Amino acid sequence: MSSGHHEAVVFKPTRHRYWTPTVFVILMIAMVGWGFLLTRFFFGLGAITNLNNQFPWGMWIGVDVACGVALAAGGFTTAFIAHIWGRHEYEAITRAGTLSAMLGYTFVALGVVVDLGQYYYIWHVIFPPWWQGNSALFEVGMCVILYLTVLYIEFVPFLVEQFRKKVNIGWFLDWLNKPFEWILWLLDMTVVKVMWIFIIAGVVLSCAHQSSLGTVMAAVPTKLHPLYWSRALPVFFLASAIAVGFPMVMFEGLIEARSFKMKPEMHIYKRLARYTPWLIGFYLCIRFGD
Repeated sequence: MSSGHHEAVVFKPTRHRYWTPTVFVILMIAMVGWGFLLTRFFFGLGAITNLNNQFPWGMWIGVDVACGVALAAGGFTTAFIAHIWGRHEYEAITRAGTLSAMLGYTFVALGVVVDLGQYYYIWHVIFPPWWQGNSALFEVGMCVILYLTVLYIEFVPFLVEQFRKKVNIGWFLDWLNKPFEWILWLLDMTVVKVMWIFIIAGVVLSCAHQSSLGTVMAAVPTKLHPLYWSRALPVFFLASAIAVGFPMVMFEGLIEARSFKMKPEMHIYKRLARYTPWLIGFYLCIRFGD
């Protein structure tokens, strides 16, 4: 941890209208997606994707899993630099990074469920009788499940901070106020006190599954062009995820500031941007070296 002094970060909730024209446009696009989703579950993947047993993976896997997971790497990269490396000046963006990672991994997990032919067996990865220790996909699935759990646990301090001693459920559910207050107090006394364990676990699990995605690609050399296939793909996947983590946090932060008409944290982004050329340069060095 850093021994230098740092200013405490103060977080304030924003109050803005949710139903904006942009939200309505996104909702309309989502409704079209729901139509395709229902078609998939009623008539199978082949009805909307043209996939078959010979080509079971399509652009969806490349965009959603291989790229989407990497773009959600801002969660573990910001957690590492702020909490493990001890650069507390970056704590102001860790919540945004954690939120983007939680949303990203949630939708990736849902996307994988949709993309699996026998989606109703996805729960097998959780229980030992169906574990496949020699499978790279098993490691990916297990790490994603565990990391997604850790991400939701990392949101416990935010909930405690926002709602403890403020629970006020009205109407006929007011009898739930005391139980919820007790749960928040219990979380504050237990989970919040050992949050550093989950932060370290999240970084480790992210590194494990980011590299495991490269292992999956390395296991299918005939499905990749020789220019892109390498035994070092696990290292490449991890290095590229780390390199893209900080830029994605900055990109999302700028969009967030513009959407909520707030002043962007440019003093933090400028510091964070200094790491990006070195990280991308390292990736290029090992890539061209290979």
